[in-house]
Amino acid sequence: MLTQISKWFSATPVPCPLCGRSSAQTSSKPPIPVRHPAARRVLSTLCASCLVGIPWIVAPICRVCGRAEDCQDCVRRKVRYYNRSRCSVRYDSLMKDWLALYKYRGHEKLEPVLAAMLAFAYERLNDELGSRNTYPFFHTITSVPLAPERLQERGFNQAERLAVQLSQWYGIRCRPLLARLRHTEKQSLKTRQSRVNDMMGNFAATSAVDSTDNLPNSVHRIILIDDVYTTGSTINECARVLKESSAPDSPAEIYGLLWARS
Repeated sequence: MLTQISKWFSATPVPCPLCGRSSAQTSSKPPIPVRHPAARRVLSTLCASCLVGIPWIVAPICRVCGRAEDCQDCVRRKVRYYNRSRCSVRYDSLMKDWLALYKYRGHEKLEPVLAAMLAFAYERLNDELGSRNTYPFFHTITSVPLAPERLQERGFNQAERLAVQLSQWYGIRCRPLLARLRHTEKQSLKTRQSRVNDMMGNFAATSAVDSTDNLPNSVHRIILIDDVYTTGSTINECARVLKESSAPDSPAEIYGLLWARS
């Protein structure tokens, strides 16, 4: 009888949002490398199998883009407008499947999971800059925009959604600062040079990056969100536009924050 009563008051097993298996067996799960309590709660809904499959980038080799391997993209880049970027995971076949479920198949329940994973890169970036205990270190968070055609096709901008969630968790104001000027074909099928050419002149500032809510004559630190870093052409071009639109008394520093690094 007591056993039956205890079952009535025990927590109902939560299905893993990715595979549907029970996420109740927490003892066998790997550690969650994120400190924020809300992000940790989201990641704890994953089952052990899904958690252990996440290819976290815990030791970046490239100090510029955060890649877990040697990076020729950063070596070849002649001019870099962003200060550095960090990514949460390697873009392996499993991560491609997860992102496709969210972006193309309408599994919006995965949105908080991806945002919680992105929180790992955010906290790493704060730690590297010596600001672990001073949230928020950044003044503004924004995202890489979609072309109107792509936005209409998909119905939402995944980078913007992730930016909004991080903004709420870490207390950073979120502002749309960029617009995409033309529609381009999907970048995943293009060469590095084609990506560079496509991105040049493809963004414009929608408002000045000013020192509002900050002290005059101070650096304005901006986080720029996107889902996947491939060559860095998109982040670099967006950073150029943001820096050129910053107020003279508040120069912008741009930091890329991406969910995955290919």
